[in-house]
Amino acid sequence: MATTSIRYAIVKSIISGDTLIIKPLIRSASSTNENEQRISLNYIIAPKLARPSNDSNTSQLSIDEPYAFEAREYLRKRLVGREICYTIDFEITQMNRSICTIYLGKDKETGENIIESLLSEGLVELRKQTGTRANDANYKRLVLIDEQAKLNKHGRYSDESPNTHIRNMKWTLENPKQFVDEHKSSPPFDAIVEYIRDGNSVRCLLVPSYYLVTIQLSGIKCPILKRDDNSINEPFSEEAKQFVETRLLQRQVKIILDGVNNQNLLGTLLHPNGNIALYLLKEGLAKCVDWSLTLLQQGWREKYRTAEKFAKDNRLKIWQNYVPQTGPIDNDSNDSNTASAINGKSNDPTLKGYQAKVLEIINGDGLTIRDLRDNKIKRIYLSSVRTPRAADFQQKSDENNPNLNRQQIKRPLYEIPYLFDARELLRKRLIGKTVRIITDYIQPASNDYPEKICCTVYIGNVNIGEALISKGFAKTIRHRHDDEQRSSHYDDLLTAEQQAEKRSLGLFSTRSGIYRIVDMTGDTNKERAKGLLNVFQRNGRMEGVVEFVASGSRFRIYLVKDSWIISFLLSSINCPRAERRIPLSNNSQQQKIEASEPFGAEALNFSKEHFLQRDVFIEVESVDRGGNFIGRLTTADGQSAALMLVQAGLAKVHDSAYNASNYKQLLEAEEKCRNERIGVWTNYEETSIKENEDENNEENKPEDESVNESDTINFTEPRFRCVVITYVTSDLKIYLQYSEQGQKLEQLQTDLREIFNRTKPVGEYKPKKGELLAARFTVDNEWYRARVEKIEGNNRISIYFIDYGNREIITDLSRLTKLPPDFSQLPGQAHECELAYVRAPRDEDDRQDAKNALLDEIGNDECLIKVEYRQNNIERISLYHMNTKENLVKKLAEQGLIVIEQRRDRRQNRSTLLYNQLQQAQTIAKIARRGIWQYSDQIEDDAIEFGFTGRK
Repeated sequence: MATTSIRYAIVKSIISGDTLIIKPLIRSASSTNENEQRISLNYIIAPKLARPSNDSNTSQLSIDEPYAFEAREYLRKRLVGREICYTIDFEITQMNRSICTIYLGKDKETGENIIESLLSEGLVELRKQTGTRANDANYKRLVLIDEQAKLNKHGRYSDESPNTHIRNMKWTLENPKQFVDEHKSSPPFDAIVEYIRDGNSVRCLLVPSYYLVTIQLSGIKCPILKRDDNSINEPFSEEAKQFVETRLLQRQVKIILDGVNNQNLLGTLLHPNGNIALYLLKEGLAKCVDWSLTLLQQGWREKYRTAEKFAKDNRLKIWQNYVPQTGPIDNDSNDSNTASAINGKSNDPTLKGYQAKVLEIINGDGLTIRDLRDNKIKRIYLSSVRTPRAADFQQKSDENNPNLNRQQIKRPLYEIPYLFDARELLRKRLIGKTVRIITDYIQPASNDYPEKICCTVYIGNVNIGEALISKGFAKTIRHRHDDEQRSSHYDDLLTAEQQAEKRSLGLFSTRSGIYRIVDMTGDTNKERAKGLLNVFQRNGRMEGVVEFVASGSRFRIYLVKDSWIISFLLSSINCPRAERRIPLSNNSQQQKIEASEPFGAEALNFSKEHFLQRDVFIEVESVDRGGNFIGRLTTADGQSAALMLVQAGLAKVHDSAYNASNYKQLLEAEEKCRNERIGVWTNYEETSIKENEDENNEENKPEDESVNESDTINFTEPRFRCVVITYVTSDLKIYLQYSEQGQKLEQLQTDLREIFNRTKPVGEYKPKKGELLAARFTVDNEWYRARVEKIEGNNRISIYFIDYGNREIITDLSRLTKLPPDFSQLPGQAHECELAYVRAPRDEDDRQDAKNALLDEIGNDECLIKVEYRQNNIERISLYHMNTKENLVKKLAEQGLIVIEQRRDRRQNRSTLLYNQLQQAQTIAKIARRGIWQYSDQIEDDAIEFGFTGRK
């Protein structure tokens, strides 16, 4: 059905030389309110454009018919975005297609007839008409125009080969990254925008190369437009698409290629009227995207941020509900550094920040500083900077553990790629220096992570976070789009990372970034450490870095030349110990806290501030039995660490210091502090110490408070008891039997053996934990009373012989049987005790030596014991030979086989005579360099920071 009424529209796009997509305009009552309409031109047939084949084989793509692209381009250049008027000549209802005659402009009489123009250029074929349509005046006119085109040899009537008018279409890019790299420095591409996917994704035809490529706009992101009809689009996604369609669809543009993302090209589209991305941002139809913003050419990044800020400030479109987050924090404020204190602050972003001294570098992205405004110490972190973590890199040892929580992986920093490099860069530039700090934001505490103060740190005019990233030693944290809590120079960090990646530096290189450093600290390495003493003494002065400070005079030092880490103690001084945590047992996670000695915390803080992570020089003099090296430490400017501590009143001069080159200076410094009552000399006046303090605990009272100690020992007093030592453990626990019960036990053993000799146990016996039974001892194959302590798989039964104190693991169940009822009435005769004021050596060999020496002294003889006090519900005893009345513990101390405890414990009701005897015996052993005192007279430290596991 034909209609001759004039209609008006804007041309949206050109499908081919004879088909258009239009947007009708309401100009008359006859016009319909349609959004879009597809129309075809009457009387003509245009050559077909190439389309991708449906076959997955890309070699079978279709090609253009000759002059198809020229016909499409002829219409595109004339019509797209312009107003036309048209008439509908007839409609094909089955195809919902209108066949029209169109005119450029608003007036049919004066406007250009587009059908006639195409025919005159020889770009389309005139469809031959029959019947009454052949006599139509319009058709006859078109025939004449077509004939004239033939005579003029226009278009498809020319003498040129038709193949020269077929595009060589390239539907895909084989290697987008290579394509971008090859054209990175080339002038912008000419292109035609063929399709708008959404506000920031378009398909373009590059001309004259005829690559069809998808371009994502660099630096921005529009609301997502869902592909699925059932999905809900994000707000303003349709509006963003229409904004771009109206301005760019089938328009000629310039494209600057910036990079590649998921095989899609990232680029900037430049229309003669400007950069479309800037307009989207300013209209509130897009937001900046950090990761691709850095790809933009110089100058664009700031313009994008400014345009986005304009939309935010005016609450446009996607920012209509925008609430500004915390701006840069008032760095001159003395308000507390908490997240709540920072909310609501509105500050000038040009604030200069505050000054601080850097005391420690933490994992490459954290600093311990002293705020010079109030002299307080606090921890800060570099804003938006992330150094490598152990969880980022899986090692072979982790692959066989499927239950391993990657977030709980702990490794030394030198085993994590480039973390040691990051730490070293910050250490060399910042430690001990004054820096300028701008607090950007505070990350609130969450889960197991504490609150973090995140800052931009400057040394001079250098942003240290940017310097770290530019070397490839760290990466920029990718914040959420709506997260404004980030570095105040976030874009600079992203640019630095991009440059590091381009230059293949650090984390972006193929180098492992792992340092082969040997840790010589801890119990497991002490024998190896001892073997290095001669090497270190020959080396003399060695360069190192203080990695850890355990107390005022104890350090862990990294030796630069040899790549070793050693435990190091300052010679010539005694320094008070700081608070420390000690595991309750080897495999226990529980710890007990040992309180700090007076001024121990001050000494620790002094050494941290002056020596931690500083370049130092050490000279090794000796090594103790724990593998801890002892010697002199000097700073890079030649100051003695020992002398500095003594001068601060935080250490005393040790008797062994007389060989030190600065012995006189040490004595003078100590004398000065003592006279001025500084530090450890604050309460220098002699004070009396109460030997017996009331503990309000019956356990800790002396066994007989009415007994006064004299200079001689009265072995006839009731507190002395005759015993038989039945078993001694390697940690010097004593199991004994009281002699007055000896006959009862002897008779019990005789009766028990007679029963089992007469009647052998029948069958295997399955015991229960805690059960009292009879067990056949492996050594003499006799039966004894025992208690089941533990039952494991494979019939492993751990038993304790209740009359002798020894233990055994039984796997042969025939060696266990029920204990006859009459034999359970006598209590177990083995009594557990420990030696008073004694601590067993740490080394297993030394313990075994002490045990063997004690057993040799005892032999098969009886002994005398006296309970001196109770501790942890265990009797602590003195031990004497029955016949000679010789103090056996004193003999062990004289031989240097045991350690006499130094500190006074209020739970120990001190026997002055006994304690003094043991101390004197130990002093003799030290002077004579006997036993465990062979190498040093220092008591071994069990600081867990150095790998020790606590006292055993």
